[in-house]
Amino acid sequence: MYIRDDFGEFVLARTYWFSPLCDIAVGEAVGLHTTLEWVSNLQFNNVDFASDCHKVVESSHTNVNDNNKFCCIINACRHLYPDIF
Repeated sequence: MYIRDDFGEFVLARTYWFSPLCDIAVGEAVGLHTTLEWVSNLQFNNVDFASDCHKVVESSHTNVNDNNKFCCIINACRHLYPDIF
């Protein structure tokens, strides 16, 4: 994950690695949650997020309540950063 300023210039980057085997969308959701935690800890505001995972992007615009791993992670993202969901 990386942060760019208003002009698109690189500011800061961070990596996160985990080893469990999971669905790609679940991994992308974990990445979003990790990024949200990082930005929250940095106390940044007015942040735009981008993802190339269609399922993650679509779920950020809908209110699907399910009990699977993916939905649980997305709901945790909503709880962490309710302003963007």
